[in-house]
Parts: sequence; structure tokens; C-alpha cells
Amino acid sequence: MLKRCLAMLMLALMLPLTVVGADDMAFIPGSTTVGLANSYWETPMDITDEEAVWAMLTAPITVVKGKQKEQTVLYKEPDEKSEPVADVTCDSQGVHVLETRPDGWSLVEVYSSSFHDSKIKAWNQLTQGYIRTNRLQEKTVKQQYGLVVDKLTQRLYIFKEGKLYDTLAVSTGLPNERQPYNETRSGEFLLVSRVGDFKSDNVVGAMALRFNNGDFIHEVVHIPRGSNKAYEPFEKVLGERASHGCIRVQRKRTPLGTNMTWIWKNIRQHLGTRIVIWEDVPGRQMPFPDPNTVLHYNAQGGKNYHAGPTCYGVRDKFLPMATFTYAELDSDAYKNLTPCDYCYPPLRVADIQAINDAHKLP
Repeated sequence: MLKRCLAMLMLALMLPLTVVGADDMAFIPGSTTVGLANSYWETPMDITDEEAVWAMLTAPITVVKGKQKEQTVLYKEPDEKSEPVADVTCDSQGVHVLETRPDGWSLVEVYSSSFHDSKIKAWNQLTQGYIRTNRLQEKTVKQQYGLVVDKLTQRLYIFKEGKLYDTLAVSTGLPNERQPYNETRSGEFLLVSRVGDFKSDNVVGAMALRFNNGDFIHEVVHIPRGSNKAYEPFEKVLGERASHGCIRVQRKRTPLGTNMTWIWKNIRQHLGTRIVIWEDVPGRQMPFPDPNTVLHYNAQGGKNYHAGPTCYGVRDKFLPMATFTYAELDSDAYKNLTPCDYCYPPLRVADIQAINDAHKLP
């Protein structure tokens, strides 16, 4: 995990960083603020502020006119003969409007949606550039659901009707020196089409929903083997970067019965729902759980610890489970328990610290 975090940090160091309120280090996705209420770009990346997150998820979004698999560029100057500096996906990718000029141009910023065939090669770089104002369009978004993907925690937070409904483990893109374009592009997007199952090399991703040209949110991939499906190689790295850019979502059900199948059944009927992706910029830190947080385990030979009193990973005959606190997790009695891959309880202190160390400011 630490190796992946360090590799990610090297790329993140190239990104601009904005801090709102230096005392509490409240990071925002954009490079600056221009007074846009409830804007994704100007709302702190704080999942505990449900009211602010919901207001952001349901606010109007400004996109570039065009088809959902079409891209355009931002220019260095308000002139189409100037240098292109960023790729933008039409119809689904939101832009941060910084200035609307009287000459017919607007200054905006985005995380560049540069894919493998990009001539600009600004892989997920937060970039400012110019685009003709008449190419921009403000859209309303669906109001029942909203999705937040946090690269720092590698979690998907599902909001429903104003409240955080459930949390799922994900894998976002894992870039490398040869394939820097594997980085999942951060920003704000709309779910725009139902792709369904798709094949990539020797793996299949099920129930895919398109949000950024070739980037989908879908079930964790599997390898077809006759009538069986091999998930294990990919499920064991959920909660870490692992994909080629898409967002892989857990297959196993949380205690609420939530997984990618639930998303497919419920949210695919609400195309136009906003999905936002928070960048894990240097300086952001994962909070440590309250030491008094109650955890659960099967005292009859169970090998996992769990977030709640029930879990699809534990048979009913082993209920009720025994309890202990997060403060006791590293004690001799519980140090060998591993986190359940259904309910995904809090990480251990050492694992959170490793992630935070990799994200410290230089």
C-alpha cells in the first residue's frame, strides 16, 4: 500500500494546492475561489459536513456543449491559435468558471481529461485555460442521489436525499511511468449513459456507468473462467489504487445491502446524477477513528473484525458477535484480525499513518 501511495504522491506534487482556513487545513478541489456558492471547486473536501456536500452534489453544473464521447481543449490564451493546455470531455465534465470576459471568452479550470491518445498529455493536471463562452452550458443535476469518490480513502460515499447513505470500497487508477494516463481524472462529472458489461483485455467489468468519456464506474473486474468468475485478484486490492482509470466498486454487500449491483439497480435510472472525485493532494490527511468506536468479531474462530453487529460476511449462527473498541485493535487479543471485505471497518492506526505519511506536505 505504501508503495502505491508514494507513487501517487510524486504525481500529486505537480498539482496546485489551495487551503481554505490554514488552521484546520480545509482543502478544496480548485486552485482558487471566486465566490461560487455550493461549487464543487470551492467546497472543502470534508465528508463529515453532509449539508455542505449535499448542497454541492445537487447544485447546477457548467459543462461544455457536445456529445458525451467528444472532447475539446482549453487554450493558453483567449485565442484558438494559442497553445492547447488541457483536454475537456463534453457533456459530462464540469468546469470551474473563473472569469467571463466581454470578448466572448471564459477562463475556466479543470483536471485535464487527457487519455492515452492525448496530444496535450496533461495527465489529470489541474489546469486553467480559455474556452469560448458560447460553448459553455449550465445544467441542473438529478436531486435524489450523489456520489463522492475520495482518492485519499479509496472509498465511494453514496448520498441519498440529503444524507450520507452508505460507503463502499473502490479502486481508482494506478498510474506508472509507462502509463501515466491510468490516473483517474479528478473533478466533477455527470453519469451520462448505461454501458453495462464490457471487456478489457482478459477481464470483464460489469454494470458500467459512463461519467467521463472512457472512464466508467463499475463492479470490481473479474476474469471469466467457464461458468465461474474469478474476482479474488482484484478484490484483494479494493481500497487501493489498482485500475486503468475507471472506478472499480465492491461486489460484496455491506450490512445495508449496498454494492455495485445496488447502484446499478437504483442510480442507473437517474442519469444526470453528479459524481465528484476528490484529489488526494499533498497535505490532506485521513482522520483517525475515535478510540471508543465499537468493533465486532466472531468469537467462535472468526478471522476478521467488522464495522457493525451484523455483516453478510458472518453467518447468522455466529451472531451475536463479540465487541471490542478501536483502541484495543492492536492489542494481543485482536492484532491478528483482518478487516472484513464486506463491511470494510476502519483501517488500523499503522495503515492510516502510512497513508498520511505519504501525503505530508514537502
